[in-house]
Amino acid sequence: MGRFFSWDDPPEGGHPGEDHNCRCRAEPNFVRVDEVLEMSLHDVSNSAAAWSNADFVRHYYRGNGRGVTVRETGKLVAIVDQYMSEVEDRLKAQIVEQARNRRNGSFTYVFGRPYNMTGIAFSIGDTVIGGTFSGHVEEEHGVLEIYGSFDFYLRDEFADPADIGLEVIDFGETVMENIHKPLDDYIRGRIGRPAGGPKRLGLHTGEPYEIRDTWSATLKGCVYLDPARSAYG
Repeated sequence: MGRFFSWDDPPEGGHPGEDHNCRCRAEPNFVRVDEVLEMSLHDVSNSAAAWSNADFVRHYYRGNGRGVTVRETGKLVAIVDQYMSEVEDRLKAQIVEQARNRRNGSFTYVFGRPYNMTGIAFSIGDTVIGGTFSGHVEEEHGVLEIYGSFDFYLRDEFADPADIGLEVIDFGETVMENIHKPLDDYIRGRIGRPAGGPKRLGLHTGEPYEIRDTWSATLKGCVYLDPARSAYG
């Protein structure tokens, strides 16, 4: 009475109530933990002052197509901050779901889709952000211990801001809105979203260039295996 055993490793004589004249009964002993999943970002910094929209255009005309990193444009910290504010809780829930399916051992999770960063950098706009989580999970007494790392990426391209077809111009909108519509259309088409492609005049006065970057993060913590007991249900 009052003794604790694993159901998979019962005492001599069997489970409570199975031995001769045994009046004991088994009751579940739920392990209680403080669920926590801590996520720490790494290598998120800017290497230069923030570019203006004119700087992005200037690089198109003078950069000879050389790709740039987001940190080189001074926008990485702000973009990662906005991205994490949108996805951190969702990412954690997705990792927990994968860990519950695995229960013990290593696993990976791949993710990615477009995000609107126009408010931070108009010239970046709709950009693809994604990555891979590589982790490990161990289950004991209904609790999952999870740890691993994220490798994030951002991929975009800057196309000619002057390459706009007259048929897409709406004189009731601002100049910037008219520029943004075909650029958005181009990006949506490039990443596989329905758009029909940009309407372009074919004015090739410069070279499109890639905008890319990478950063990482670590994740560790513990959650309940049972979604009904978990904040990550």
